[in-house]
Amino acid sequence: MHGIGRILIALAYVGGIAFIPVAPAAMPGIWNMPHTLQPDNRIVKDRLHPQNNRFHEDESFLNAVGAVWSQDIKRSAVGYAASSGFLIDRCHVLTSMHVVYPDRIVVKPALGKAVVFGVGQTEGDANRGALQGLRYVRAGAVTAYGETTIVEHRVQNPDGDWALIRLADNIDDSIEPMPLTAVDSAGLPRHFRLSAAGFPADHRDRRSQGLNLKDLWGSDGEVVAVVATSTIGAIIETTIQATRGNSGGPVYGDFDGRPHVVIGIVESIHGNGIDVSADNPSIQVLFTPYTLERITAAQAETPCT
Repeated sequence: MHGIGRILIALAYVGGIAFIPVAPAAMPGIWNMPHTLQPDNRIVKDRLHPQNNRFHEDESFLNAVGAVWSQDIKRSAVGYAASSGFLIDRCHVLTSMHVVYPDRIVVKPALGKAVVFGVGQTEGDANRGALQGLRYVRAGAVTAYGETTIVEHRVQNPDGDWALIRLADNIDDSIEPMPLTAVDSAGLPRHFRLSAAGFPADHRDRRSQGLNLKDLWGSDGEVVAVVATSTIGAIIETTIQATRGNSGGPVYGDFDGRPHVVIGIVESIHGNGIDVSADNPSIQVLFTPYTLERITAAQAETPCT
């Protein structure tokens, strides 16, 4: 495990249904515990109307973040099991491997796993069936994933917890994909500011027969540490607040004058995901040159039409 065993203790995946049952703090019941130690600082990101945001900032770059779920999960049609993912071109979506392969044991699963991706904020009260608030809903299939396995719902190599989805139909150019960048660990000093965005399940209001996926939630945090898990992979420990449903969402920051650079993926949390600190961080996959090479090669094998 290259010295990262401590990171896996008492972690819970922040995907739709996966948990690590190794300690009381990691059991599913944790999601019902009150979080009184830290305030919940997550805020809604309106991608269409800057005037609705806290500082009237333009959050349109986050319109590429959507909800993703495995087609065969029970009740998936109403969004119960949806987690997060994001467009990286017109037809490819990046998310966490454990989101699309939620089984207890996952070892070299077959490619072609059927998934669904919903993206784009709707105007006003316009919704789309049970998946309320999503402008486009597209079928897709898993075409590649990272070098990891899942045993007893535990990701064995968190730095490889990614999966690439090829959509059956392109998303039009009204939504700009999010480019990926590898950042050297030296560029991520302690306290460096990072953000994440996604669809946390605890902020998914039920409306009629479906769940509201219109509101995208964001969280800001600081780097606690960058941990090299091998010679080719790494993870980031941060104070970003994330709960169940955030898995697969983008982690981004400002680098060398470039805003909103996507450098990783939300992976897992300690405890309830709100009471985060240097001693109780959340975990994100960090894009290394090797990781991006794998993702780029997989894109090229299934190009957009």
